[in-house]
Amino acid sequence: MTPARGERPTESCFRSIASEFAPRLYRQAFHSLGDSQLAAEAVQETLVRVHGGLQAFRGECALGTWIYRIAVNVIANYRRRTRNHSIAFVAMGDLQHVIDQGEDIEEAFDRKLESERLARCIARLSHRESAAITLFYMEGYGYKEIAYMLGTSVDAVGLLLHRGREHLHVLLSGMRERGEL
Repeated sequence: MTPARGERPTESCFRSIASEFAPRLYRQAFHSLGDSQLAAEAVQETLVRVHGGLQAFRGECALGTWIYRIAVNVIANYRRRTRNHSIAFVAMGDLQHVIDQGEDIEEAFDRKLESERLARCIARLSHRESAAITLFYMEGYGYKEIAYMLGTSVDAVGLLLHRGREHLHVLLSGMRERGEL
């Protein structure tokens, strides 16, 4: 639901966009930053920028692609500002919904820990590698869309994905060797 070119977006239009994209933007930010609080802040800043720029959106690409390009830039800024920020670990409150639904708490806790370990490793990649990895593998975007979001070529996206996978392999192997996995 996007407004016509030059038309002022309605609040309901923006709310619709925010509710559709916020969960995916959060996953992208969390995997790139490795911290739930920073991820939430990055999503909020992204949505503020989307709201401010929605009227100027020209429709030269898909709305989601445009939004992710904004998110990639916001996340890059957060990574630069918080380079030495410590990474949050699992809080028991995060698992309350599992308890409420009667799921196996130990399995859910293990899944949550594994997800956070992966997020910590992705957060240690270069910004462009982490963005390419999360956009491709977790959000399902294609090379062409990712190239637009990152402001690079399709060939460069392939290289970023290749290098990102290699770096992730090294990081995860190191965690296994140290008994962190």
